Amino acid sequence: MATFKFLISFLLGLASVKAATAAAAPKVYPEVIPGPGLPSLAELNLTSAQLYEMGPPDAASVALANALAKRRPAYPLQCGRYDFEYANVDDIVACFHFIQNLGTTSCVAPGGQGQFVTMCTAGAAQVVAWSYNYQTVSSYCSDVALGLLSVIDRCTRADHTCAGSNAANGNGDFVVYADLKP
Repeated sequence: MATFKFLISFLLGLASVKAATAAAAPKVYPEVIPGPGLPSLAELNLTSAQLYEMGPPDAASVALANALAKRRPAYPLQCGRYDFEYANVDDIVACFHFIQNLGTTSCVAPGGQGQFVTMCTAGAAQVVAWSYNYQTVSSYCSDVALGLLSVIDRCTRADHTCAGSNAANGNGDFVVYADLKP
C-alpha cells in the first residue's frame, strides 16, 4: 500500500514538473522582415515577438480606418479574388504593427507599370506597395498602415486568412496589398 501511494505521489509530481516546464516554454513567432530601405526592427527597438504579441488592432483604430476608407474613391478596397492569395491574418497584423510603428517615416511606392516594393514579410505573408497612377508616390507609413487595417478588418475570412488591397489614407495613388508571399 505504501509503495502504491509513493508511486501515485511520484507520478503526480512528475506530471506537475512536466506541466510547469511546458507552460514556461516561450512561444516562437515567425520573423518579421522589413522591406528594403525601411528601418530594422532593432532600430525601432522592436522584436518580431512584440509585433505579434500586440495582437489585433483596437476597435477605435479599425473604425477610423474604415471611415477614412470611404473617402478614397480613386482606389477602392478590394479583397483577394483567389484562395491562393490568402495568408494567415496574424502574419499580416504583425506587418501592420511594424508599418504603423514607422509613424511619419515616408513609405514610397515606385512608379512604372508592374513595379512594386515589399514593405514587410512575416511568416507566410507579405505586404507590398505600388503606385496606382504609375508615378512614384509616397505617404506617411502610418497612413499606409490605416489602408492596410481596412484590408485586415474587411477581408479576413472565417478561416483566419486575409488578402486584399487598399489605398493609403489620404493618397488614393498609393496602394498597399497583403497576401501570401510567393
